[in-house]
Amino acid sequence: MHSSSLPAGLAGVLICVAACGGAGEHSATGGSPPAENGASLPSTIEIADPTQPIGRLEFVEDATEEVADRLLSFSDKIRRRDFGAAASFLSADFAGESLAGLAVEREAELHLAMVTTHRDPSSAQVVNRAGFLDGIKNWIGPWSRVESVIWKTKGAEFETSRNSWGKIQLFVHITGVDAQGGWVSIASWGWARAIREEGQWVLDRSKITNFKSTRRAGTIFTDVSVAAGVAHTGIRFGQPGNQSYAFNGVASCDLNGDGLWDIFVPSDARNYLYLSNSNSANSGGRFTEAAESHGLAQPDAGTGAVFFDCDNDGDQDLMVGQVGWRAEDGQAAGKRIQLYINDGRGHFEERGEQFGLGSAPLTAYSLTVLDYDGDGYLDVFVCGYGRLEVEHNNSWIEATNGAKNGLLRNDAGKGFADVAHELGLAGRAWTYASAAADYDGDGDSDLYVANDYGTNTLWRNDGGTFTDVSKELGVLDSGNGMGVSFGDLNSDGRLDLYVSNMSSTAGNRILERLSGDLDAETFAMLKKLAAGNTIFLQEADGKFRRLEKSAGGVGGSWAWSTAISDFDLDGALDVFCANGFVTGDLPFDT
Repeated sequence: MHSSSLPAGLAGVLICVAACGGAGEHSATGGSPPAENGASLPSTIEIADPTQPIGRLEFVEDATEEVADRLLSFSDKIRRRDFGAAASFLSADFAGESLAGLAVEREAELHLAMVTTHRDPSSAQVVNRAGFLDGIKNWIGPWSRVESVIWKTKGAEFETSRNSWGKIQLFVHITGVDAQGGWVSIASWGWARAIREEGQWVLDRSKITNFKSTRRAGTIFTDVSVAAGVAHTGIRFGQPGNQSYAFNGVASCDLNGDGLWDIFVPSDARNYLYLSNSNSANSGGRFTEAAESHGLAQPDAGTGAVFFDCDNDGDQDLMVGQVGWRAEDGQAAGKRIQLYINDGRGHFEERGEQFGLGSAPLTAYSLTVLDYDGDGYLDVFVCGYGRLEVEHNNSWIEATNGAKNGLLRNDAGKGFADVAHELGLAGRAWTYASAAADYDGDGDSDLYVANDYGTNTLWRNDGGTFTDVSKELGVLDSGNGMGVSFGDLNSDGRLDLYVSNMSSTAGNRILERLSGDLDAETFAMLKKLAAGNTIFLQEADGKFRRLEKSAGGVGGSWAWSTAISDFDLDGALDVFCANGFVTGDLPFDT
């Protein structure tokens, strides 16, 4: 054993990367040169479990997080294809399994004409540090663009005798665009041994346990925001001027009746309205920013936004949520919900007070439009969250100190009245998002409410009143609910649910260490909090079945809102899920 230790996970990650090679077209070089320090390479890689696993959680987590951070730095070097700098994350006597030249086990053609190739880890050749990096380079070097490289530490055990080394389980995921313009991704699981050299964790052994690559001829989406004129960069979260946990949303509709969709984006300092140019020969699919001239630039700092015809006059009006807060005297303060009325020519006037929205501000994070009482006028459910800067959630499992929700009943297009309390919908959960649909086919709109720091709620509409059927139908979904969409995901004629939640690799690592100290029910509940997204498929009896995670489609990241649509027009619904806490180019931006 070495006196220093680098998490095995890193090694495993590196292995995965190597395995990620170019889809298997590249072969490993013949022969196995010695390690770069002159030591002979082992014929096979075996990474033993620590004989004295460390018992102090503090050290384990400190060491694990150090290794996890090192892996993220390594990921950044690989994403930039700076293989010289990446070498410093591997020991000079590194020995690991290269993924170059792995034998093909099987291929499968998936949805969207994607082909997944599974490769045999037992066919891997043991290589030194240079050979390992060459294997990675063979895969991603020819790509025209490397989109993302992530090495995730999924688990770790460290030796207690001298705190000298650790065995780490790693998951590696790399995505990009190949030289022919096709989309490609690489995913691999593995183990690595981490040691400490000169005060830094490095990998000295790595082993692959699973590897697959996925390819598609051509990309599905291409980012054209800059070229189209809709790119806007705000202040990075955590920097001066952006300390708020509130989000800014987006709303879209054909604002001026020209057959093209326009986009409204609430934002700090001012809002943005992007009008789609007509399909003229020289329009180029671009947008023109026109918030000021259309009366939508102020007030700023909105959250959820939605276009709908609130007064049934045939044009689209706009409602924008605002986050309130508590003033120094303890009273509610902040901007109320804004209601912009369309004059029929695409110009707006803010008339929230005239429509009954001038009372104490609701802490509105998301807005969902539905005609809950069937009177032909559209109502609005307001997701009341909370203000973390003022008062934190009082529980991570079932918080009860959030802002109240609102149900704004539309009174014949002349105003709104909040009837959430009398219908039992107000609550005090930290509600983040909601979705409305007639899931049971009885002719009225039901409502699913996703709560952060708690369980979600499915409210069945019984002709204008609501009944909580979440537990009865199996859709409580404890966790950090951030988004929800209804859709027939398996094309059986019944509406299903896609719920986005947070997923935490670090949280799962810590929880695994507590498994022996918690009762089974508590452990399962805490694991759900870090488990990620959920798919509920509706059965013939009206109840819902949670789709197994192994079926895919639920991701493993910090998820927010979701959108369901047939993006590729093949007749089957697809899911788009926004992810990430801080959005940037570095792997540290989760």
